[in-house]
Amino acid sequence: MVDSFYDGSPYDQETVRFYDVALEGAQVRLIGSFVEEGGFSTLEGLKPRSVVILGKGEIARSCARLVEALHAPLRQPLVITATLPSYIGALDVLVVVTDDGGDEEALKALITASQRGVTSILLGPSVGPLIEEVPADTIVPPTLPTAAGLSPARVVASISTIIDLFAEDPHIVAARLEHVAGYVDEEIEALSPERDELVNPGRMLRNWAEGHRVIHSGVSELGLAIANVMAPLWSRRGLISGALDYPELVVSLPDLRGDQSGEHDIFYDPFLDDTPEVVPFRAVVWAADEPGIPDAMAQQCDGPGKGPLASALRLLARGQAATTYSVKEKDL
Repeated sequence: MVDSFYDGSPYDQETVRFYDVALEGAQVRLIGSFVEEGGFSTLEGLKPRSVVILGKGEIARSCARLVEALHAPLRQPLVITATLPSYIGALDVLVVVTDDGGDEEALKALITASQRGVTSILLGPSVGPLIEEVPADTIVPPTLPTAAGLSPARVVASISTIIDLFAEDPHIVAARLEHVAGYVDEEIEALSPERDELVNPGRMLRNWAEGHRVIHSGVSELGLAIANVMAPLWSRRGLISGALDYPELVVSLPDLRGDQSGEHDIFYDPFLDDTPEVVPFRAVVWAADEPGIPDAMAQQCDGPGKGPLASALRLLARGQAATTYSVKEKDL
């Protein structure tokens, strides 16, 4: 018999799907505790030739690119790749990101790195052959044992922390992570499945996107980096979408809106008029106060004292949460 918790049958489906999102603040707080306990001590004050992010999957690599946007301009090259570079050696730092507990390629990369004297970190699941067989000198930050999949907040916070520790005091870094975790928890409270569209920004976004082709974008480099995480994350969870640079999005609007002439019928009603040849289009512009284009919604949660990391992680949580809600006729 299938475990009824994972089956979801006796439970509210939204609550079950929201479970991993609800843990995102705790994931950040756990990384902060790991820093405070000296788990990253070998990284403190290090001046690596490069930091190599070996990401398994587009979401993981996009999270690394988000860190790149948060820390620009970087003090050292950040190499984001799907395969271990042949040059990697003792002067480099390797971060492997995977949600597959049996990832043999990740294990081989870590073993090779260990043999070459590379300082290596594994951001992986809590259980599996990978964790059991990882080289003894690999740094393995903890993750919450009940989390089921890849945590974007954990990946972004961990890589950001690794870079920060090259130049900052670990106590300052740990305190910042605690501060960030609190802001993420505030966002998660606002995203609770128990809250309706009027007070839940994630549910509002989900209902707004329903029945449309969605393109994610951002006016700033940070907004675009968040958009590039959202596109594969939404697609992986059944909300097929893509991402475009903002200038590309503006140029593509006539085609995306299905209006080759550049004119748009403002009186068209998709529920009353004939079905168009293509599914109607909408865009989400991340980390922006205003979308600046028609058929678009801006997503922002910046504010005094939050900082770019906290704002980015709040927006990631909002985008994740949007994939967990059910769209019912009464919501539309």
